[in-house]
Amino acid sequence: MRTTALRKENFKSIYFALSLLVFVILMGVVGYIFIEDYSLHEAFFMTIITISTVGFREVHPLSPVGQVFTAMLIVISIGIFAYAVTTLTRYIVDGVLRNYIKDNKVKNRIEKLEGNVIVFG
Repeated sequence: MRTTALRKENFKSIYFALSLLVFVILMGVVGYIFIEDYSLHEAFFMTIITISTVGFREVHPLSPVGQVFTAMLIVISIGIFAYAVTTLTRYIVDGVLRNYIKDNKVKNRIEKLEGNVIVFG
């Protein structure tokens, strides 16, 4: 019972982190499309290199409003990006993913059993 609650809590934190990450990406894409008149592809590229702090290059030189938007996107997204990466890493390192896969394998094997008798001692 405790492991089920723990597993649900882990999934909640992962869904929350991924939801925040998707929200920031959408916010960045929409912002670049409206502010800088980028295409969808260009806006997605700019958003990803900005929130991941790679800073590869700008697709086109940014306007002053675009520069402010980029600065705000960096400030907002750096914590969210770090939280999402940390949550996913913790999920894998703590063995939650491994245990989830193992539990599902055992559950599937049990469901396939037929004509067996379980004896409790």
